[in-house]
Amino acid sequence: MPISSRAAIPASARPRPASPDPADVEGDAGAADAGTRRVPLSRNSAFTHLWAGETASQFGFQVAALATSAIAITVLGATERQIGVLGALQTVAFLLIGLPAGAWVDRWRKRRTMIAADLVRVAALASIPIAWAAGALSIWHLMAVAAVLGFATVFFDVSYQSFVPAIVDNDQIGPANGRMEASFQVARVGGPGLAGWLLGIVAAPVAYLLTAATYAFSAIAIWRIPGRESRPPAPRDQKLWHQVREGIDYVSGEPLLGPLFLCISAAALTGQGVQTLLPLLALRNLGMSATALGTLLSLGALGGIAGALVQSRVVLRLGEGHTIVACNVAGALALAGLPLTVLVPPSGAALVLVVTNLVSSFFITIYNITQMSLRQRICSPELLGRLNATFRFAVWGVMPIGSLLSGVAASHLGVVGAMAVFVAGSVLAGLSMGLTPVAHRNRIDNRALVGAA
Repeated sequence: MPISSRAAIPASARPRPASPDPADVEGDAGAADAGTRRVPLSRNSAFTHLWAGETASQFGFQVAALATSAIAITVLGATERQIGVLGALQTVAFLLIGLPAGAWVDRWRKRRTMIAADLVRVAALASIPIAWAAGALSIWHLMAVAAVLGFATVFFDVSYQSFVPAIVDNDQIGPANGRMEASFQVARVGGPGLAGWLLGIVAAPVAYLLTAATYAFSAIAIWRIPGRESRPPAPRDQKLWHQVREGIDYVSGEPLLGPLFLCISAAALTGQGVQTLLPLLALRNLGMSATALGTLLSLGALGGIAGALVQSRVVLRLGEGHTIVACNVAGALALAGLPLTVLVPPSGAALVLVVTNLVSSFFITIYNITQMSLRQRICSPELLGRLNATFRFAVWGVMPIGSLLSGVAASHLGVVGAMAVFVAGSVLAGLSMGLTPVAHRNRIDNRALVGAA
């Protein structure tokens, strides 16, 4: 296995040469070997440092997301089409380099890749308040930073998803993903509220300084992961495209993952359209302030925390396949409350927005944890980077298209009409998952669902 954190991984799960080349390893070579003893997640130092770093970066992402919308809409006066382009640039990297990124990550040390990605994000974000202070901030600068952040995020996300199965036991992957997803939901709760509070007391561009600080903290936490990371073995076929094709062939030929791949891609496209239009709906159509929007989104995201806490129980009751399908459909149906907010008084609109996000976050979180844990368990380690990159390509690679289409649709149908169209598309994408083989996968591996706290 390419990654070996000696304090975390049983010896039987991490084969490597008896006398490794010193140039092929890095980190704390004196870490105590855990032997074959299973290490609980709460005492797995490698996982807790990764968890801390990912949590910090998620908080930074949530603050930056709201700050970007607020700057573009209220400071720079962006049009609906420009908002669509801005949303597309945040994820276009997954479309352009999402697939080869998996092959590259399979060749590289994951920890170094994540640290480098964090540092690039720090530099890009710091440029915004500097440009604003100099009176040179423009929508084009904001778009350039969004694109750079997207490229760095591609490598960070593919790396950390490939890193998790290497630092925890196979039966701990589900609980580990649950904790990572819980952190994401905590960030969704605290991040927008924190961003809204900051935007209420400082100029929007200054909020990016806090975001840069969270990515710096993430880099430090990941750098402090104990143990050592072996250099991944060279692939048998050195041609990049052949390695990318190997990952695509694996996903397309895997009976469970292939059909699911297409459904997830469709759901991501329509879901991104809804998320791109949400700030326009709240800030322009409903006349909310950025502070109010951030607070309401934070309250709504509490549902995600609840979903992460009960996910294993839901899977034990429904089975993996039924959980994936039912929770995706339920989460998409809940979004129907968003376009309805314009039909009720302002106080009622706020309540509808909170309830909609509560219910949708609850179900989508359960769906995300379940489908991610499924694909991580069934894939061999040497292909995991390319598997994650292929799925990231399916999800994030279509998001720029969803953002662009939502901007165009809003310019013709209005924000409310366009949002109704994309919500309907999300529901249809979820229903299509019920026609795939994964919907019938309901055998439960209890060890993957209970876990090793």
